[in-house]
Amino acid sequence: MTAVQPRLERRSMAQQVRDDLRGKMRNGKLSAGSRLPSEPESCDIYGVSRATVREAYRLLEQEGLVEVRRGSGRFVLPGAGVLVQGSVNLVQSTTAILSDLGYEPQIQLIGTTERNPLPEEAAVFGLSGKDTVLEVERAYVSHGELLTHAINVFDLGRLPKPAEEMEWTSSVAEAFAAVGRGISAGFTDISATLLPERLVERYAVPPDTAWLRFNGPLFDQQRRPLWWSYETWRSDVRVLRVVNRRDPDTV
Repeated sequence: MTAVQPRLERRSMAQQVRDDLRGKMRNGKLSAGSRLPSEPESCDIYGVSRATVREAYRLLEQEGLVEVRRGSGRFVLPGAGVLVQGSVNLVQSTTAILSDLGYEPQIQLIGTTERNPLPEEAAVFGLSGKDTVLEVERAYVSHGELLTHAINVFDLGRLPKPAEEMEWTSSVAEAFAAVGRGISAGFTDISATLLPERLVERYAVPPDTAWLRFNGPLFDQQRRPLWWSYETWRSDVRVLRVVNRRDPDTV
């Protein structure tokens, strides 16, 4: 089996295969136009099942790194060698995205608040406007630098354990995954913003630095809501690739 970076071992085998292939694209071993190994070939190379290989290839397709040519196989697209910094088409935890980019993220808890849900939050969680949700505010820093500011909103009845037992300075995604509720899907609105003044002062951030705001819910494999996320990313940390495709069979 091809060696995979040790820090990826906690991820699924499909993600490890995906990451190994991405590495080959970056270092030129799989250049633009190269054909990926067939599914049976990758099964032999990585020592995994065909379903695992198929999922790894699906992740690469979602990121806009490969395309399927009917009857010919999967091929590396131009530009695949450029690192995609947190593809909007690939659902990952904030910690995983930052680790992928070479940072050493540490999570700082800023505070927790119980409040009534906003209309969009209530609709996703199936709550009324008079119910209570938990708002958790956290910062992701690396060597003292603020990379991401996150406000996550949870339905108290859907937490993997009582709120007072949650480790808010650890990965919430891993806490949900531990009870069989890993992140499966979500939708996100993205807009440009400036960081609030209180955070600019707290983390000594230049006040005119542009940030990207991500706003939307995340769901598990059964499409049950996990949490509503309001994340603000420094724009030089997370760069998104928008993939525009046209079906070759259409005119």
